[in-house]
Amino acid sequence: MDHGKIRTGIRMGLEEARRTFHALLDSMDEEDFQRQSLNPGWTNGEIMAHITFGFMILNSLLPMVRVWSKLPRRFSQAFAAGLNSITTPFNWFNKLGARMQGKVFTCQRIGRQFDRTMDRLLKNLDSVKEWEWERGMAYPVKWDANFDEFMTVEKLFGYPITHFNFHIGQLSSRGGSPQG
Repeated sequence: MDHGKIRTGIRMGLEEARRTFHALLDSMDEEDFQRQSLNPGWTNGEIMAHITFGFMILNSLLPMVRVWSKLPRRFSQAFAAGLNSITTPFNWFNKLGARMQGKVFTCQRIGRQFDRTMDRLLKNLDSVKEWEWERGMAYPVKWDANFDEFMTVEKLFGYPITHFNFHIGQLSSRGGSPQG
């Protein structure tokens, strides 16, 4: 397996997500940012904040994978099962977090936060050792349909891009049609 190609492909995907994210932001003014999205109950700003959080969380998950992958798989499976058991409160906090972030962040602020997150993510990508790509851990599949029961470091780096692509279709424009 060519890990250099894996790293290059992930970097290209992350940079493409950054370009698309900023193109979407550049197409919005503050009124568009606060406009109802195509996801009932969420504004465009809340969707953009939620997307940003999807990238932010990877910076926290990578150290967890590094720890859990050193233990027998049954340990991370038990951890994931515990997280699955609290899916309802997780969903409530996830929604509340996006609501609060959508109120705090403006178009400019969310763009700067996204760039800081992406810069850190790219540094984390560069820190992955060749032998770490196949390491992984179990994930709470009830938390996100994009999680697999077991995700390697490689799969984990693809997660925020998949999450991003899922949510960009929920953004609305002045005419009510999706952006992008």
